[in-house]
Amino acid sequence: MSLNASTLCQARESLIDGAQQRMQLLGQIREMGRKIVDLEKEVQKQASARYVAEQQLAGLKQENEALRSQIPDDATVSAYNALEQFLGAPAEEHPGIRLAA
Repeated sequence: MSLNASTLCQARESLIDGAQQRMQLLGQIREMGRKIVDLEKEVQKQASARYVAEQQLAGLKQENEALRSQIPDDATVSAYNALEQFLGAPAEEHPGIRLAA
């Protein structure tokens, strides 16, 4: 291979192009690194929000069970309805109520 001006100019241009490509690739790598950091932050934020939501859900489940135990059963509802009908009946049907009052 002979060294002449044309070959040296081509080599120089190739080195310049290679350096420019290297700089572009380094810029792209840095940008990807920033995106990765941002994504990692978002993952941590989402994980934190999930933890809070799970804690709230557990609390709501406990509250739901506590409230569920306060719901009257069918026998209680039937007894209440029967008492309501009894008390709402005219005094002629139940004369003992008038005496007690």
